[in-house]
Amino acid sequence: MRVISGILKSRLFDVPDIVVRPTKAQVREAIFSSLGSNCSGWDVLDLFAGAGSLGIEAWSRGATSVDFVEKHPQVWNVLQKNIQKLESDELGATRCVKGDFLHYLNQTSKQYDLIFADPPYDLPDAMEATLHAIVQHSVLTSTGVVVYELRASGTVVIPSEMEVIREKVYGKTRVLMLKERV
Repeated sequence: MRVISGILKSRLFDVPDIVVRPTKAQVREAIFSSLGSNCSGWDVLDLFAGAGSLGIEAWSRGATSVDFVEKHPQVWNVLQKNIQKLESDELGATRCVKGDFLHYLNQTSKQYDLIFADPPYDLPDAMEATLHAIVQHSVLTSTGVVVYELRASGTVVIPSEMEVIREKVYGKTRVLMLKERV
């Protein structure tokens, strides 16, 4: 897989050949175009990170820090190798956490400007659990955005404390951008 833009533009990173569904280049480009392309100064969280395609893209585009959370041990190993392979003094800090998304959200004291959540499609309650934990533990900054990917035909349960600011379908994938209500 290839980084689309930023400091790491055109650099390649590996995708595990098991249990991941990396975000396609077209979808990544659309997401970052909607966000304004530049992530300079942002703290980013990539939940269900897989190969790290979304977090790596934000990192390449100037994010101050990117925390990757991945539960699957083999996938986490590939993710960690990708970060090590792409590291540069020009880039912000990264951290690869091997663990469950809910455990991470329940214990972190950090707030993020941008949160990516792209869980496996066979976790039907992941969206509701993720969004509720983000709200409950104040993980999102007041101006922050959650980018959530789900199956295009999937059902959407949004907590009342959040609102959808953008929704778009790309083939079999639906992308929601959400923020907390003010």
